Amino acid sequence: MTLERAVSSPAPSLAVRAQGSDHTLQAGPSYRVGRDPESDIVVDNPRVSWRHAVLRLEQDQWLFEDAGSTNGTFADGLRVQRVEITGACQVRLGDPESGPVVSCSIAAAPAGRPATVVADSPPPARPPVPGERMPSAVMRLPARVLRIGRADDNEVVVSDLSVSRHHAELRKTARGGYEISDLASHNGTYLNGQRITTAPVTERDVIGIGPANYRLVGEELQEFIDTGDVSLHARGLTVRLPSGKVILDDVSFPLGGRCLLGVIGPSGAGKSTLLGALTGMRPATDGSVLYDGRDLYADYAELRHRIGLVPQENILHTQLSARRALRYAAKLRFPQDTSPAERERRITEVLDELALTQHADTRTSSLSGGQQKRVNVALELLTKPSLLFLDEPTSGLEPRPGHVRDGDDVRPGQRRADGYRGHPQRRQPRHLRPAAGAGPRRQGGLLRAPGRRPAALRSARLGSGLPGLRGRAGPGLGR
Repeated sequence: MTLERAVSSPAPSLAVRAQGSDHTLQAGPSYRVGRDPESDIVVDNPRVSWRHAVLRLEQDQWLFEDAGSTNGTFADGLRVQRVEITGACQVRLGDPESGPVVSCSIAAAPAGRPATVVADSPPPARPPVPGERMPSAVMRLPARVLRIGRADDNEVVVSDLSVSRHHAELRKTARGGYEISDLASHNGTYLNGQRITTAPVTERDVIGIGPANYRLVGEELQEFIDTGDVSLHARGLTVRLPSGKVILDDVSFPLGGRCLLGVIGPSGAGKSTLLGALTGMRPATDGSVLYDGRDLYADYAELRHRIGLVPQENILHTQLSARRALRYAAKLRFPQDTSPAERERRITEVLDELALTQHADTRTSSLSGGQQKRVNVALELLTKPSLLFLDEPTSGLEPRPGHVRDGDDVRPGQRRADGYRGHPQRRQPRHLRPAAGAGPRRQGGLLRAPGRRPAALRSARLGSGLPGLRGRAGPGLGR
């Protein structure tokens, strides 16, 4: 298997062997190593993280870098953050003695040159760039100032309504370094997940502006746009009450990009507790949630803008029409420099996306239950979240098929799901089936809460496994 990416100048290639498969890597921004089936080098082992490490070329030097894995990367029996590959070398993933081996060697490298191992105890590792994907754009660092914003007169344009027209500036300092300065933006500028006004920037830092992240690499500024193809990984989530009672017990599961996951269970099973932990609104007592490789709890100030949550309760004002409700929400969520035409254009897109155009000017109290649910969903879709959580999306809907008014009440966001097909008439428990994932990967599943197996699942002959998911569901969400 050969992985090739075009580059402008020759550089040494890297031969990699993992689990019996050989790979030849040509110079490129980065290659992902991990359990994710979409990784460039897949290592299918439970001790290996979904996105465990990255192989990349930096100034003609191949590097093997740990990407914040759970169980670590090891060389010569030591846990390391980075390995500089100067010859033949081996690293183990997940365990220093029995972890799967990844062997690397430089093509035509001088014989006898050992690999240089850099332990992870000196300077801390830089925060992982979302997914370690290829940058969407690469530009030269400014000689003085580079301005970022939504307006066309910026040096870097981010065409998203969450970004102010003139949002931030990257400035070169008198000492030759760089600093990022927020220009009184509406939604803020972030450095390593924390909102800042002005702060120095190094190659270890990640700048966040709306859906875009930026990283300094040598003399270049790399841009990574969050297009929504993100993964979510729950790791050991446990929630304890002040009394010591555990109401969510060691829940772990990965969810790849473009997937749909359903969590079902009786009242009091912990579904809302899990939802609070996954969204970061009510963090778990123990454990972590990774948003595309980033710690959601640590970077919540930035990442919360990329997550949408539709609550179980109806949050609409019953005397407002859908269009007026969306207008108020747009004024609150978008920058003040957003023009009325820009807001109306986005509102029209969302109404059309959820098949609400013909009901846009109808008072909410006159809409059906399904239509009201879709308006609630529309409020969240205004800002184009990468992850969308819905708490009991069918609660309050009439369960009998004959009472569906418009034929698609329970399909909010069908076109947004890019291929997922709902079944509007099937709302009763006996019709529950494994959820189909959106997009080409076709992953999905039903995650069941503890308790006696519901008759609906017994009659449907659903097994205890989680289709489309790897890893395990902890005792809190029984198998």
